[in-house]
Amino acid sequence: MTSIDSSTRPDLRVAILLAPEFSALPLAGFLDTLRHAADDADHSRQRYCSWSLLSHDMKPVRSSSGVEMLPDRLLDLEELNYDYIVIHGGRLEGLADVPVSYLVYLKQAATAGVSLVGLDSGSFVLAEAGLLNGYRASIHWRHQRVFARRYPRCHSATGRLFTIDRDRITCPGGTAAIDLAVDLISRHCGRQRALKGMADLLVDEPRGAHHQLRSYRDGHDPGTDPRLQRAVAIMRERLGQPIPIDVLARVCGTSERQLNRLFHQHYSESPARYWRLMRLDHAAWRLVNSYHSLELIADECGFSDASHFSTAFKLAYRCSPRQYRKCPPGASIQPARKANDNSAEVREVANQHPEFS
Repeated sequence: MTSIDSSTRPDLRVAILLAPEFSALPLAGFLDTLRHAADDADHSRQRYCSWSLLSHDMKPVRSSSGVEMLPDRLLDLEELNYDYIVIHGGRLEGLADVPVSYLVYLKQAATAGVSLVGLDSGSFVLAEAGLLNGYRASIHWRHQRVFARRYPRCHSATGRLFTIDRDRITCPGGTAAIDLAVDLISRHCGRQRALKGMADLLVDEPRGAHHQLRSYRDGHDPGTDPRLQRAVAIMRERLGQPIPIDVLARVCGTSERQLNRLFHQHYSESPARYWRLMRLDHAAWRLVNSYHSLELIADECGFSDASHFSTAFKLAYRCSPRQYRKCPPGASIQPARKANDNSAEVREVANQHPEFS
């Protein structure tokens, strides 16, 4: 942790509380954005912005990736001279170990009029302390349904990179933490200082709170329907653990019939086939970019064994996985994406191997 330059009072002062199992990426993005804005050139002195990692016991806090962060200052209920106090989380399992002293400190800060920031699953901590009742909050799409059930008095939603509602700020995490930091720095230090360091971070430009993530879309444009976006994101995350389509629909807050309609409308194919081809696309990449065995690739892509995988692959690519692996470098063999899902071949595979459907 760099030291605060005592010769000048920073324009922006931030304190950060880390929950166990916090996500490292949002914290790093948030802090490095502050660091670049905090000084001239790349000196990293805390002149225009300052930050501290607070703790109740000064012990290292372990992140979800296993990397530990060492706090630099103890909690002090008498010292609340910050513009923002950030509670930063990650895996929901880690929130069970958040010290009670953190909740007390956050409530005291709220009473003192300090703006509170819930970063990643840190919003759960704010809500648990009753500090988001009546507020709007941006929650990660993965956690939103759980959050809404636990804290119905908070108006939670997905689709925004961050939400600023009076003296409460919420951000779902990831690289959106950089965008939030830019916004906060702009408010206190000016936009030019906020944009300082963007090139160093290899970020073209900060995104607004309403920015729509293209990573949901996999090269297509499903519009802004959150059910479709969520379904595609879950499919991508569960390449090796596919679930029945009716279960996927329920997780996305819709019916199987409606989800089928959305996929046919935007992708001209069923969700079952879309997911199957997504997994086979990844398998095809693995075949030519790794030395993994067919058994390992089959397991990674959610097929019960190499035989089932080979059957599905040959149906889609019109050649076996071993033949595909022997293709000349640069050769391109695309799957038969427009095949009829109701064809006799597809029905036979689906009946024999329900994990494909």
